[in-house]
Amino acid sequence: MKPLAVLIIHGVEIQDENFHLTPMRLLQKHFARQFKGQAHAPDPEKAIIVEPVHWAPVLEDAERRLFEQHFEDKAGGFFEELRRLVVRVNGGSELWLAPLTALLSRRKDKRLGRLHYPGARWLIMHFVGDAIAYQPGIGKSEVYDNIHASVTEALARLRQRAGDDAPLCVMAHSLGSVIASNYFYDMQVARASMSDQEQIATRLLENPEDPMTRSPLERGETLAHLYTMGSPLALWSLRYPQQKELDRPVNVPAAELMQHHPGAGGEWVNFYDDDDVIAYPLQPLGEAYRKSVRDVCVKLNGLFTWTPMVHPFYWADDRVMEPIAKSLAATWRQVNASGFRKTGT
Repeated sequence: MKPLAVLIIHGVEIQDENFHLTPMRLLQKHFARQFKGQAHAPDPEKAIIVEPVHWAPVLEDAERRLFEQHFEDKAGGFFEELRRLVVRVNGGSELWLAPLTALLSRRKDKRLGRLHYPGARWLIMHFVGDAIAYQPGIGKSEVYDNIHASVTEALARLRQRAGDDAPLCVMAHSLGSVIASNYFYDMQVARASMSDQEQIATRLLENPEDPMTRSPLERGETLAHLYTMGSPLALWSLRYPQQKELDRPVNVPAAELMQHHPGAGGEWVNFYDDDDVIAYPLQPLGEAYRKSVRDVCVKLNGLFTWTPMVHPFYWADDRVMEPIAKSLAATWRQVNASGFRKTGT
């Protein structure tokens, strides 16, 4: 049986290597429910192979230096306390949102220097600073390239675990959705420019680490599903003020998917909560997006989900994870149709 490869890309985060554990658990739970009562049901831990893209370290050192230039944490613990609370919220626990909000809104803290609202400054640095740093400058794209390199590395790990041509599902939150869109769009443009094996060999000689010389999965040829959550991608249209409509979304599923998995389908679904001020639907961006993306407005469950603080909780919510798992179960059945029937299911 061929597994599905699931890549999870975080948004604006701190160093939390376990950010993917909650969505992975929910995905496996709801995937298993799609086969409940069936003989020879697939083991969800083997049927869907999950790999996180942890790109936060690319900027963590620079952000730490920036704060050390403006704050001296003499007594110690202020920013460590922030990090601990954010990790708790990343795990889907709303109970920790109240103390986090209190710390973020604190005007002064005796542990720090004279600048007011250090927690709010920390938050803005992550939300605004990450987005600013990610944008490539004129002739320079160091952060952009390094973040994309972390995606490439994660795809390589995923290929080792799931196989060279496993169908690929990408789940991306917040700024991670912009990273996913850019990365796979760049890959599709690169593939379109490569017409034969000779060009692939040339690229391999020029750069042995070039993902375009690797497996179909790593080249993005097996991209079947893209799920964006709390996405600010619409704001990136401001980079193109002369265009009334954006007309070049990433193709989902990838054009080559049918070559590797005949009969397999795919989709791009954009989940947004209308209380999330960072998230936007994508179909209003233009006709191409109306054809490519299905916007789904969800009302996330919880005490604070009627406020803009809803933003971190998409992939900790069953209303998002259950339909994703249901779609992946359908794709798994399509890809493994002959083998699944042979088991008598």
